[in-house]
Amino acid sequence: MKTKKLGIRMWLFLILVGFVGQLAWAIENMYLNTYITYINFSAPASERFDYSLFIAITTALSAIVATLTTILMGALTDKVGHKKYFISIGYLLWGFATASFGLFNVNSVNQMIPLMMVSSMAACMVIIIDCVMTFFGSTSNDAAFNSYVTKNIPEENKGKVEGVLSVLPLFAMLLIFVFLNGLTTDSSKGACDARWDLFFYLIGGIVVLMGIVSFFLIPKEEEKKTENSYLSLLFVGFKKQTILKNPSLYLILLIYFVYSTACQVFFPYLMVYLEKTCLISNTGTSLLTPFSIVMAVALLFGSALSILFGFLSDKYGKNKMILPAFAVFFICLLMMFFIPYAFQEGSASRTAYAAISGLVMIFGYVSVPTVVNALVRQNIPEGEEGIFMGVRMLFVVALPMCIGPFIGDSLNRAFGSKVESSLFEGVFDTVPSQYGYLVGAAILLFALLPIYFYFRKEKQNYASE
Repeated sequence: MKTKKLGIRMWLFLILVGFVGQLAWAIENMYLNTYITYINFSAPASERFDYSLFIAITTALSAIVATLTTILMGALTDKVGHKKYFISIGYLLWGFATASFGLFNVNSVNQMIPLMMVSSMAACMVIIIDCVMTFFGSTSNDAAFNSYVTKNIPEENKGKVEGVLSVLPLFAMLLIFVFLNGLTTDSSKGACDARWDLFFYLIGGIVVLMGIVSFFLIPKEEEKKTENSYLSLLFVGFKKQTILKNPSLYLILLIYFVYSTACQVFFPYLMVYLEKTCLISNTGTSLLTPFSIVMAVALLFGSALSILFGFLSDKYGKNKMILPAFAVFFICLLMMFFIPYAFQEGSASRTAYAAISGLVMIFGYVSVPTVVNALVRQNIPEGEEGIFMGVRMLFVVALPMCIGPFIGDSLNRAFGSKVESSLFEGVFDTVPSQYGYLVGAAILLFALLPIYFYFRKEKQNYASE
């Protein structure tokens, strides 16, 4: 059977719209927590607040808003169609919401509302804007973009497309880390002169621009509106008969849930772990510090291997690639655990081992969702793509983010050491524990149970054909 090739316009849409969306998500996933911390410690000592509590609230509310939005708006895109307009208009509003973070800091809020504890008020405004940003982002990206991809990408191309989409968050992180991260740091400890406002304006402006471009870039889709009522669509993915009718889909989602929970234990602390726990130096006059070498090797080569893995999954079959992907990820977690014990501190040998371990970790970290996400898209019933994006968010985002980070935080508190913050004098940060990788590997083993039942179900389906 001849494989249907994707056109240049479709690839441009997938890569550009997907990449810019990941730039915006990187703000929420990587930088908002740091920004809230910065707001706290740039305020007078008498007005500082419990920033760790604010960060926990931000994370929880973001996960809840993202999941509810994807369920509500995903069903709406299936009901009314026109996913193109949900994507384009959503990106425009998403960009404005992202840029608006730059309006809120201790000084700006004090000018608008002169009152005591202005730093906590600024943090509250950031949390509110984060919920607004998450609503537009989940509408345009999680609900509309993902359901468009699921609906319009042929089955024989889903693996390679998923491989490309899976590495976009890593490239977004690398771009921000290399070109924009300097805007978020002070010129010297305690100076409080970082240009967070410009940082948010630049990212927000890029997202707004992509919203405009996407009006003309998104390929025309075949409109098939459902006749079911909107309220009935909201609950389709949670009905018992839907689960019994699509057992393979829900088994894959369980596999995805275990993987995502394991990741949430350690991944939020990855860069801090390499620098502070593994003592991979990130200082020096050159851009090529040992830390930057490790990150560059891991992100670039790990991503390239993951893209290749996506093409191979289309060629040899996605089911055959599930266990190899999980095996690579399991091995890499063990390799990451041993970095602090490998060779002498500060040696080139430890840097090399960390780079190899990071490469394998990124390869496994991206390869698992490359295969699993492609299988999710492949098993979603036709015409219900938006509905099941919300169900997917529940398994992949909401539940793992309510479990994994608390496990990771408990491990860090129990086994991590304390070091003085590189940003603020007299403030001590907790160094991530290497045991997060062991616990993550242990959690990953639980995926073998749904994998077993999934393979058994697939074997039954094959025998009945």
